[in-house]
Amino acid sequence: MIEKLVGHSNRPLVDWAIQKGTKLRLEHDTENEYSSKAIAVKYGETVLGYVGEKGNENHDPIFNALPIIATVHTISRLKEGEKLGKFKVDEITHLEFEFPMASDMEEGIKSFNEPDVIVEFDPVKHKYTYKGTELMGGTTYIKKWIKEFDTETIAGRVADSLGAKKSEVKAMWSGGGDVAAHLGTVVDEAITHYEKFKGLGNTMQEKKDLPFNKALPSHPYLRKVVEEFIAVAGEMCEVETQVIVTNVEKGLCGTIDRLLIIDQNKKICRVQDYKVHIDSEKEDKDKFLGQFADLPNNKLSKYQLQMSFYARLLELAGWTVAGVDAWVYEDKWKRYPMEVLKLDF
Repeated sequence: MIEKLVGHSNRPLVDWAIQKGTKLRLEHDTENEYSSKAIAVKYGETVLGYVGEKGNENHDPIFNALPIIATVHTISRLKEGEKLGKFKVDEITHLEFEFPMASDMEEGIKSFNEPDVIVEFDPVKHKYTYKGTELMGGTTYIKKWIKEFDTETIAGRVADSLGAKKSEVKAMWSGGGDVAAHLGTVVDEAITHYEKFKGLGNTMQEKKDLPFNKALPSHPYLRKVVEEFIAVAGEMCEVETQVIVTNVEKGLCGTIDRLLIIDQNKKICRVQDYKVHIDSEKEDKDKFLGQFADLPNNKLSKYQLQMSFYARLLELAGWTVAGVDAWVYEDKWKRYPMEVLKLDF
């Protein structure tokens, strides 16, 4: 869904950072004196404006779905030589933002390993359902094997040691995590886009004598990241991206970033995932429990556990999974091949 920002007043120290693709947050403004259902559009802690309420049939559905993360879709600024009211050059004159709503729910996605199964996806809750029953995903499943990070206690200790507020520490951690997650999503989407449209992109490149495959990102930095992945990953085997795998009998479902099919007839494959992270091999806050207590306390073990969940769903459908691979990007791509872990289902 796309909405227009209303009631915007320019704040130069904030507005300069707003670009197409910038993440915004929609929240209930409980202190608004004009409306009990005012929806504030925020960048960090700064209110940029509001979702239009009068005459907007989408307002109540949006209000009922709060809080919502949105992305700047369209942005216009006053250019040199233009005049518009009291706006100054480079100030924002128009902004639209995009976000998922339940009304955008996909009608159905076919399962890769259970072709007769059609699952529905809710982009707001990020939940898959089959015939009205919610399916458990890999992220939810692996939580039972990972000790929960005590954010409140540790943030309090850090704040005390720095003479800062706990809320500031938590906000910094949360914001940093969001930035890292957004970058990972962008890289994931860029590689998926290339894999999906590389044939057409190559045709366009040849016919129009373009400098690069048009399925690659236009931005040089992101294009470099994708081109480097292509160079190290190779394109010899059949590849499927964003693969939905299920076992509806057990109520399980997940999405594989990249499925490398080694032999289609013999149903042999490798499960792969893209990650943008640093120091994946170093010990961090993740502590593993139960049968996985001996795993190294690092991000690679978390990746291995999640990909093993997807691998197990494939195995239950008759596939042989030769292993799992974490493709991790720091300043260059590195492949971490790992074995499939034996799970409890």
